[in-house]
Amino acid sequence: IRFLQEKSSVHDKHFSTMRAVATVALFLLSTTSTRVTFPFSEVLQAPDIVKLNYSNFHCINPCSAYVDRKSDKLMITQNGKVVATFDAIFRMAPAGILLPAGDYKLENKGEANPEFVLYVVDSTVPNYGSPVYAPQKAQGVAVKSTARYATVLSSFEAVWFSSFTGSFPDGYPRIYGTGFDEAGGASCYPAYQARSPSNAAKSWPTIASAVLTVDFGFVGDHNVSINDGTINNPPKSAGMSTVYTSPGYIGCSFTAGQNYYSKLTQVQDKFTLTAESLDVDAWCNGISAAEPVQLTINNNKVDLVGSKTHSEHYERGNFDVSLSWVRQTPESSFAIQLDFGSTNDKPLTTTTLTPSTISSGRSLSLFSALAMVILACV
Repeated sequence: IRFLQEKSSVHDKHFSTMRAVATVALFLLSTTSTRVTFPFSEVLQAPDIVKLNYSNFHCINPCSAYVDRKSDKLMITQNGKVVATFDAIFRMAPAGILLPAGDYKLENKGEANPEFVLYVVDSTVPNYGSPVYAPQKAQGVAVKSTARYATVLSSFEAVWFSSFTGSFPDGYPRIYGTGFDEAGGASCYPAYQARSPSNAAKSWPTIASAVLTVDFGFVGDHNVSINDGTINNPPKSAGMSTVYTSPGYIGCSFTAGQNYYSKLTQVQDKFTLTAESLDVDAWCNGISAAEPVQLTINNNKVDLVGSKTHSEHYERGNFDVSLSWVRQTPESSFAIQLDFGSTNDKPLTTTTLTPSTISSGRSLSLFSALAMVILACV
């Protein structure tokens, strides 16, 4: 499998052309591989080596490899020789290792069905050189950097983010279900978008995805803590945001039909909360009638299916909220963000989110007291 890219300056026009080519290649390969293939990177996990204990990949340009765990039994080889074990790659974090252009093999010479994430990305992509982190069990990562993007790899059920600090512009930070090569792209929808620096500092976005990238919105000093988590009963209160995602969330239109590997198959939650207001702003694409995202607010039930947008607004009160979704098709995915308003919130100009494009402002809720749901189903 090749990373379909030519050397060029970083322009969306060029990349949209290359994405079209990559999409054709992806379709042809989809029947034989469970790997997730982006135009300029690939993500491999346990199912990709379960049958043969190896999987091939090709770097058309020099590429960098990153992993989420230590292992001397998982390794990258070339022509029968070990290039690097996961132990060696992990020690290089957050920089990863650079591989010359060529054909490679991911091999497993240890336990059956090991859990891992391997992210391989072309060296000529946007945001190349962004740091890549991997929180370990009961040992999180404190990201203190000046880079605009920070990518996170994880085989855990979910990853939760906390303690965002920084001079963020409106609508940032954002968290995408991709590597740094696609974060912020016009076809990818963030699972989380902050309403304000205060909202970011209070919120604990919990996202069930193997690869996530934080877009801080600027180059400069900023911090965030990253830990392994669970999708059950995420934190919620007035003034903060809560995020729900389908397991394996990606959120990019050109990867429709692909999800990262996850053992989870459903998302459920039910709670009552008092807030200044509640706004629902939903985007949905590719949800089958057999697996609707069922969202109920104060007995007002909405089944989100197909490809559409949906918005609601509720004034101050007690909100009985329930969310239910059970996977029935392998290609469906979604992300839901609930923003709970408080009396300290200030108005924020909003922009419109459509199913096919995303503006630089993304669909933002008025954070004069609201709880917004952003639902990106791809």
